[in-house]
Amino acid sequence: MASSRFLFVHGAWHGAWSFDLLRLELERRAVACEAIDLPALGDDATALPEASFELGVERLVERIGAWRNWTLVAHSFGGFVATEAALRASGKVKSLVYVAGWVPRSGDDFAAMAAAAPLSDGFKACFRKNEAGDALLLDAAKATPYLWHDVAPGIAAAAAMRVRPQPAEPFTTAKIGVHNAVGGVELLKKIPRLALIAAQDRVLSPEKLRELAARAEVPCEELPTGHCPFLSAPKKVADALLGVK
Repeated sequence: MASSRFLFVHGAWHGAWSFDLLRLELERRAVACEAIDLPALGDDATALPEASFELGVERLVERIGAWRNWTLVAHSFGGFVATEAALRASGKVKSLVYVAGWVPRSGDDFAAMAAAAPLSDGFKACFRKNEAGDALLLDAAKATPYLWHDVAPGIAAAAAMRVRPQPAEPFTTAKIGVHNAVGGVELLKKIPRLALIAAQDRVLSPEKLRELAARAEVPCEELPTGHCPFLSAPKKVADALLGVK
């Protein structure tokens, strides 16, 4: 994957900022990379009621643009956005990497994936819906032992300050192969995919994620980290992306 240009897609509540340490590590190795904010997250100004799964996919396809050598690296829920965008990007995505996340097949929606590999009960207790019902509010202090337990305290504290309400709509509408479920099966088979499993993940079961990857016929590699390895071990993630053993 070393010849690819990496495009990072963050998970729920996070933003492009969550990949800053990983981007610095890759740039130190002269590897081209960038990150994107999904709607209403990070520094994006989209209003919560407008922050849909479809808009996130459209934004990512737009960022992919005319370049034809992308590797999309997606964290957690971001894998749904990245997978659907890859299917719509007309062969411009060279490969897909899932970091501590669900690995879907064409036709899968988020509800099915979350049933197969549910969030841990402890982490689910860390968020709630807002009054309007259009966002999930994360209690960052309660979530720290789940999201960032192996992250340096200062970095974890900074992350806790930067998370934003997660738009609720994407969880209800995220589906792979929205426009072409049948053709999507063959298209996904043509895109090399890799799952990086976080062995110490307290948000999603590593065992369940391996099962989903096997179901999708996607190979796995293991990282000795928690749910956010790009914050706790950016060098190890960079090595995995570049095939360094």
